Amino acid sequence: MTIHLLEITETTIGKPFPDIVPRLDRWKLMARCASQDPNTCYFLKQIADLGKSNRVDGKAALSALAKLLQVAQTGQPLESFYDKKQSHQLHEFDYKGITHVVWRLRKGDIRLVFYYAEGKVVFLADALAKRQDKLSAGEKIKLENEIKTYIDAEQANEICVIQPEVGHVK
Repeated sequence: MTIHLLEITETTIGKPFPDIVPRLDRWKLMARCASQDPNTCYFLKQIADLGKSNRVDGKAALSALAKLLQVAQTGQPLESFYDKKQSHQLHEFDYKGITHVVWRLRKGDIRLVFYYAEGKVVFLADALAKRQDKLSAGEKIKLENEIKTYIDAEQANEICVIQPEVGHVK
């Protein structure tokens, strides 16, 4: 099954004149979309929903994403730019005989959850408000399923990357 990925950049999130010049060795931040329409990006919808339910959470999520965009440009491991409270392994699970590690970045009560994929890709799996550190069983299953969907599509070479125009994603 083909999945659609949107590269998350400053332009994608509405900055018409990006401050960051993309480097070839950067980490590409990718998030899954429901279709070829960039406006169906699950991750960006989660961030928008956080802002609708709690303005502070929305600002924290956007701030965390802005820093992540800057850090990703270095091409270095993301966690080296954050302290242990801000970034660490969140969860790990076995799938197809391999242990997969899920990471998280923290900004206040917001968690940006990601997975290091092949080819300098950071797959953004979830953005959530978390008032406690532990994941519930349901949250673990949701994350595992999202990452398994990505892994399966990657292994089957069924990933379609969407390239939106400037300011296209609303």
